[in-house]
Amino acid sequence: MRRLALLSVLLATGCAAPQFVAQVSVRHMIDAPFQGKRFAFQRNEAQQQSLLQREVEQQVGAALAQQGLALVGAHEADWLVSLDYGSDKGRTVTRQQPLWGTVGYGVWYQRLDTAKGAVWVPRYYPESGIVGSVPISHTVYTHFLSMDIYDRRTLATGEFAKRYEGRATHAADEAALDPALPWLIRALFQSFPGFSGATREVRLLLPQK
Repeated sequence: MRRLALLSVLLATGCAAPQFVAQVSVRHMIDAPFQGKRFAFQRNEAQQQSLLQREVEQQVGAALAQQGLALVGAHEADWLVSLDYGSDKGRTVTRQQPLWGTVGYGVWYQRLDTAKGAVWVPRYYPESGIVGSVPISHTVYTHFLSMDIYDRRTLATGEFAKRYEGRATHAADEAALDPALPWLIRALFQSFPGFSGATREVRLLLPQK
C-alpha cells in the first residue's frame, strides 16, 4: 500500500495499525431530520468534463445516500452540492535529529589476585549520549476536500442559500492527491452534518500491508 500519511501513527494494540489523520471543519444551518432530501451536484466549468470529478461525485454521492439523501436531476433537487479538492505545492519542514556518541567514560574495578595479595585494577568503558544534532528536511503536502450545500429554491431567488460548508485536510509526504481523496471523504462524513463551528481531528484506520 502506498504510504499515505506523514502523520500516520501506530496504535498500542495487539497489532500496530497506521492511521489516516485529518482535520475536519464544519459550519452549517441544517435542521434535523434531513433524511429524504434530494440532491444534485453543481459543477464549475473545469469540472464539467473531468473524470476525477465524476469519481469524487460517485464517492460523495454514496456517502450522502448513506445519510438518507437521494440523488436526482438538478431541477428536482432540494439541495445543490458543490465540491472542491486539491493539494498545495508543499512546504519544507525541518527537524533536528540527535547525534549519538561518546560523552565520557565510566570506570569499574577488576580484582586481580597476585602473590602479594589482591589488587584492584581500574577498567574504563565509554558512555554514550547525545553529542549534537543535524537538521533533517522533508516536504509536506496538504490535501483538501471541501463540500458546500445550497438550498436550490432559495438560491434561485438570489437570497442567501448556503446550508452547509465542510472542509477536510490531511498532511502527507507524497504529492499525489488520489490516494488521499477516499479517506478525506470518509473523514468528512464520519459525523454528518456535525457540530457547526467546530474543528475536530479524525483518525481512520488504514488497511494493513
